[in-house]
Amino acid sequence: MDRQLLSKILTQMKDHLKEGKEIGDMKVGALLALGHQLEAIFYYLGHELGTILKIKQGQDASKIPILLKEIISEYNIGKVEISESSDEIVQLKLKNHSSIKDLIGKGIKTEGSFCSFEAGLLAGIVEKMSNIHCFAQEINCCLQTGKDYCEFMIVFQKD
Repeated sequence: MDRQLLSKILTQMKDHLKEGKEIGDMKVGALLALGHQLEAIFYYLGHELGTILKIKQGQDASKIPILLKEIISEYNIGKVEISESSDEIVQLKLKNHSSIKDLIGKGIKTEGSFCSFEAGLLAGIVEKMSNIHCFAQEINCCLQTGKDYCEFMIVFQKD
């Protein structure tokens, strides 16, 4: 747990409450400060959500990037750019997604990945599309890099 970050965010929340300002985005920051135990929970929730979306199943790996772009757009997950795609991985950049869009420009930085919900969501979507077990990981977070996108890698499990 990052106690300094949590303390800073709680102080900001207190000040905002006193001034009648919104604190919704700071609640997400407080979760960030709690650390890695929440990453697994958020990944699981994202993965489960990804598997219940209405998606065409049994897709060939070559079609997944195109279909993934369509699903991300249809469900307003963010703006996506596919960086690399093969029958083993899909690597992408995701902008303006729910975990970070309210935190950009607030001066909040992380030391590690923050977007485990989106990683799980992407894994669940691609897993359902392909009928192949997948794992996704955020490899660069905009709260770490300062860029306007987060990068994810989705890996297909090979038997």
